Amino acid sequence: MPNREEEANHAPRKLTWREKTAALLDLPAEGVAGTPKVSLTGDRELYLENYKGILAYGKEEIHVNGGPWVLRILGRDLEIKAMRAGEMRITGWVERLELL
Repeated sequence: MPNREEEANHAPRKLTWREKTAALLDLPAEGVAGTPKVSLTGDRELYLENYKGILAYGKEEIHVNGGPWVLRILGRDLEIKAMRAGEMRITGWVERLELL
């Protein structure tokens, strides 16, 4: 049985007023609220929009600040191929994605 600390770590985060507005008006949240958007093509390419910054970078692990969460990308031969303001493309063998 999980204890209170474990329950707190898995509690869903509260939506921002922008996310609530986007949902109410049936608009895409990433456009209205600046919510991060992750697109994965197979296991070889990941495209990320609306991220806040890179927290850690290596060939086997990349941590990206997504604002409300941290995206942890795990794999082999990971490389940031393109990066612009708020957009990033990562290539390599993507084995796992984790939201922290």
